[in-house]
Amino acid sequence: MAIRSSDQISIVDLTDGYAVNLSTDAFTFAGDTTKVKSTQSFSTTIYGYCGSKAVTAAVDTTSLSLPTGVTVTSDDDTIAPTLTFTATTALTQAILTTFGGKIDIPVVLDGGDITLHKSVAIGIALTGATGTAPYSILVGNEAQVLACDKDGKTLASGTITIPFSIFQGTTRRACTVTYSTLPSGITLNTNTPGTASAEGSLVLNVAAASNLGGANEGTITLTFKYSSTTVGTKTFTWSKSLTGATGSQGPQGNPGNNGTSATSVVCGNEAVSVPCTLDGKAKAAMTITIPFAGYIGTTRAACTVAYSTLPSGVTLGSNNAGTASADGSLVLNVAANATFGSTTTYTGEITLTFSCNSQTFVKKFTWSKALTGATGSQGPQGEAGEDAITIAITSSNGTIFKNSAIATTLTAHVYQGGTELNSAQIAALGTIKWYKDGATTATATGQTLTISAGDVTNKASYIAQLEG
Repeated sequence: MAIRSSDQISIVDLTDGYAVNLSTDAFTFAGDTTKVKSTQSFSTTIYGYCGSKAVTAAVDTTSLSLPTGVTVTSDDDTIAPTLTFTATTALTQAILTTFGGKIDIPVVLDGGDITLHKSVAIGIALTGATGTAPYSILVGNEAQVLACDKDGKTLASGTITIPFSIFQGTTRRACTVTYSTLPSGITLNTNTPGTASAEGSLVLNVAAASNLGGANEGTITLTFKYSSTTVGTKTFTWSKSLTGATGSQGPQGNPGNNGTSATSVVCGNEAVSVPCTLDGKAKAAMTITIPFAGYIGTTRAACTVAYSTLPSGVTLGSNNAGTASADGSLVLNVAANATFGSTTTYTGEITLTFSCNSQTFVKKFTWSKALTGATGSQGPQGEAGEDAITIAITSSNGTIFKNSAIATTLTAHVYQGGTELNSAQIAALGTIKWYKDGATTATATGQTLTISAGDVTNKASYIAQLEG
């Protein structure tokens, strides 16, 4: 089972023997992907004892073996000297690994009679490199309904406009689009590439009296590229809206009255998917174009549209009525970072009320959010980077006791990227196990360990390891 992190603490039972205690015996420097990110320091104070009596302690800092990039100074206090270790960007993970990660400190006690060795463990919390931002495709029109007669032939010529953009992260990129085979009666009008500052536009011509290959619906595959990179594909869907046949003559053979031509409205775009960030906000400003047309029988007629309350971040761009010769167009503007009312609301409707030939028709325009996954970070070898996991042990009643009067609780605090984890978060990572004096079998498991009289003879070192 992997050891995710560990820390060590010593419990000392003084019986008139010599002992040394450090105020800090482990420190982790903040790093970038390979080294310490800036000059950083930490200090440790050395306490020497003979029994319960404090004695003089001294360290010859010139004799310390240090890794490249680390220096040490001392305040030369005779009772409790404080050593300050400073690391610069010259300290790399490779150097620290070769060095071994611990600095040995020989402490001379009581004027030179006794020398005890202590060590300070040092580490570097490396940060994963930022991964390449993902691509996303924004298409302003993904479906259109074409008005046709009862035989499935288009009533009039027209155009289909498909605006598009490509974003890398939140940066707009120049882009192009290619398309699959077009059905009979649909031809290319213009294909304008997108730029770093404006969306592109694919415009298709729809011929009058075309049966569109005989099918009532179909798809066109759109392939998008940024430079030479194929980013992905989208599917544009077209379908027919058929006009009912004229009523037949009366049953007695007499010509019946001419039937009243039916009034109908065709809405060319009834749904859109809005690219959004992971927290439910529109990734970039965009427009939604909703073309529409009114018909009396097979004759195009004037038509207008009204809309219900727009969601937050969506505003009117333009609302052009349809005429007897041209489609109408409702254009809605979506602002960058629009929440559509709430970052946790992912779909909704806008009610469109069309008026044609003194009749009203209600249709629902549906919007939905396409959330972008979080950008993955990369480590120095290309693997995903992770926040460093560290453990710090505290003692509720200190670490030095006299004549076996030991009563304290050790607590292992687990941190991930500088934030302390709760018990549930720790359990998700693994199990904390306690080891005494270098044993390979755990003494106990759990975040705390109670130490009592009889558990320590002179001195004991306890290591807490997060294993999982």
